[in-house]
Amino acid sequence: MNLPQIGRLPAAALAFIACVNVASAQNAAPPECPSDGSMPSPAFADIGKPPSVAFWSNLASLPGNCAISLKAPVELTIALAGSFIHTGTVEDIAARLGAISNTRDILYWSVSDESWRKLISEAVALDSTNPKDSRSDFSGQEVLSGQTLYFSQNDTSSWGTNLYASKVLESSADHLVFASQNSSPIRLGPVTIFKPEEAQSVLYINRLKDTSWTVFSLSVIKKSGLPMREKSLINRQVAFYRLLTGERFDKEPPVAP
Repeated sequence: MNLPQIGRLPAAALAFIACVNVASAQNAAPPECPSDGSMPSPAFADIGKPPSVAFWSNLASLPGNCAISLKAPVELTIALAGSFIHTGTVEDIAARLGAISNTRDILYWSVSDESWRKLISEAVALDSTNPKDSRSDFSGQEVLSGQTLYFSQNDTSSWGTNLYASKVLESSADHLVFASQNSSPIRLGPVTIFKPEEAQSVLYINRLKDTSWTVFSLSVIKKSGLPMREKSLINRQVAFYRLLTGERFDKEPPVAP
């Protein structure tokens, strides 16, 4: 299976606490993905600061330099932009993305529970689309190879095992574009929350200088079988962002309380 140029999991709050840089981008211009060193929208937050966040409902298009192509208006789009320190190589970052088993450590802020909650109960790298075809985590070299990588996750907000596909679209010593999508339906009881390929995401990771790196995360929910709660999906995306950047998952305050 070839992963098309689309985009990690998933996936209207108009007011957030003042110390967090979150913007409601309803009915505003679409996000700007980073390209050739240009500043994206939302702009990168400074190192040590929470990521900048924006979201869009019913977005009809994305700029051509974004790796996700929209053929029709989508239900929800979320973008995060931040900076972090990394003293290793891009292959080390790729190894973090390939360490599927580490996602079982992720905590996210549950808006409904008003507490930090485990996001994923089970996570396994796979050699194929067969959920029983488990293997060890992917190495950085495997991730950078550009081959389609499969993994399964059992999260705490849906029922059953969910299958995902991911692929590096671009890579160099200072640059990485990493896309993912759900390959199986995601269900909650009898309700199908997402059909295959309806939850897509892409990460743009770039070295600014020496040990300073930026990350821009773009997630798209094409359509959902249940009403989407922006705060909940933002906090899930922040959890994956913190896994990548090495931050504490339960760092206060929550980005979307």
